Amino acid sequence: LPLQELVLEPAAKRSKAENTRHANVLKQTNNHHSTVLKQWRSLCRLLTSPRSAWADRNPPEVRWKLSSAETYSRMRMKLVPNLNFDQHLEASALRDNLADHLHNPTTESLPLAMAKEAKVSELEDDQLAEEDLPVLDNQAEPKEQNQREKLVVSEDCELITTVAVIPGRLEVTTQHVYFYDGSSEKEETEGGNSMCPSGWGEEPTSPAAGHRPLSHLRELHLRRYNLRRSALELFFIDQANYFLNFRKKVRNKVYSCILGLRPPNQIYLGSRSPQELLKASGLTQKWVLREISNFEYLMQLNTIAGRTYNDLSQ
Repeated sequence: LPLQELVLEPAAKRSKAENTRHANVLKQTNNHHSTVLKQWRSLCRLLTSPRSAWADRNPPEVRWKLSSAETYSRMRMKLVPNLNFDQHLEASALRDNLADHLHNPTTESLPLAMAKEAKVSELEDDQLAEEDLPVLDNQAEPKEQNQREKLVVSEDCELITTVAVIPGRLEVTTQHVYFYDGSSEKEETEGGNSMCPSGWGEEPTSPAAGHRPLSHLRELHLRRYNLRRSALELFFIDQANYFLNFRKKVRNKVYSCILGLRPPNQIYLGSRSPQELLKASGLTQKWVLREISNFEYLMQLNTIAGRTYNDLSQ
């Protein structure tokens, strides 16, 4: 028996390696197919849209949805076509008790399960320790235009949107912020904050991934996700924003690294907690002096407090 195992062991390793390679090839093929299908649909819409070369004489009914593009007051005032409109017939059937399995619930609801697993952290988690911000006390060196781009931090994360959680990887360099989509299936979304390899910085409301200039970063806030203080929310000057969730011990590291790069358009730079952030912003004084309206003051106050449009629970 030992001799037989010695003979079969190389074959087993070879078989395992081939199975892994085959799975990777299938995954790459599926990703390529999804990307090509998305580009093909986009080209079809371009050529058959109203007043285009091959406009459809009987176009389908256009459904609309609220765009994620925000003003600086966090207002969403734009509608975009909803290319993935869904009437949610299954949800309607569940609501009207038309499904048999409703009478035999076997699994716990997802929100309840997540709430049981989540750990309520102390507020001190948003108070960054001295070792988390070693670079903030030093003056940033002036950057030359031809300076070579260097990687500063690279960490696995999740992009949180109102409809999906997209796994990926965030890389911060001295000049850009990169996000690499790690999901095997990338749904086509327009007007949302979801990211896919089509280019993170092409336009504010496009599905984003790829890179954005660090100089476009306007605000960076500490956030909670599933009751854990493990997330960051990034706001850019073109009114786009992204909600990223990390492992708890990684969040502060990424936060400090980004602040240490001293983005030129970053406001509230160096604040270590929401309390200090509110104090440094001077919002209350501006409101008292009537430099900002009640609405603007409340929206900024809720943003600093952790409210976000990217997470339905908040």
